[in-house]
Amino acid sequence: MEMEGEVDWTHYLRRPLFVCGRQAVDHDERWLFYQPVSRIYRGKYPGQSPAWVQNAADAGIAWLEMRDYGDPLDLLGPFGNGFSLLPEMQNLLILADTEDDPGWFWKLLPLCEQALDRGGRVTFLIKTRNEASVAGLVPFLPVQVEVRTTLGSDQWLEQVESTVAWADQVCAGVPLESYGALLTLVRTARFRVDRNFAQVLVNADLLCGVGACLVCAVPTARGGLSRACVHGPVFDLTDLAE
Repeated sequence: MEMEGEVDWTHYLRRPLFVCGRQAVDHDERWLFYQPVSRIYRGKYPGQSPAWVQNAADAGIAWLEMRDYGDPLDLLGPFGNGFSLLPEMQNLLILADTEDDPGWFWKLLPLCEQALDRGGRVTFLIKTRNEASVAGLVPFLPVQVEVRTTLGSDQWLEQVESTVAWADQVCAGVPLESYGALLTLVRTARFRVDRNFAQVLVNADLLCGVGACLVCAVPTARGGLSRACVHGPVFDLTDLAE
């Protein structure tokens, strides 16, 4: 018989997990998740590819890291709306401001395979503080992807303006304060912004997953609020900026 003090009664709130890839394990598929807190966590079992889960700055994620392959997990979802590639898309431009949040790279990574599987071309434009931080990310990209890196805001804006002109679609992970500038660059280069041409992944707190707690509310272009876990976390850029 176990005494109360010998039982771990710790419970953790649900955590939002973003799928960033998959790998084959014994003729089965294992989904790889990223949840941003500190740094990339590499698979702890011999012979396994990196498992992109974050490290122990969060006690709940530290618990998740200790699970063995095959352990059952209680998962809900997926919820909300993700990126939707246009049927006519041939040239995809992905924008990731890793200077603001390194997690943008991992959350946008699955788009590369989706676009390439459809016969499209992908350019991955990364804003970073230094080239060394990007060097560890590039090997995770498919070899067919064109990678561009920029240092500083001026170089970033210049590269966005030059690449957005030929893109058939833009998928971006940038901070909220950059939405207006990004929309202006798109309009300058293309004269108009078609619906779903530019989609952005918002960096919102996702807790309940059903829009009840309102923690995920994000401001819209017309002065209202929208719930990221219901109507996002991916939005059309014109819904969030004007």
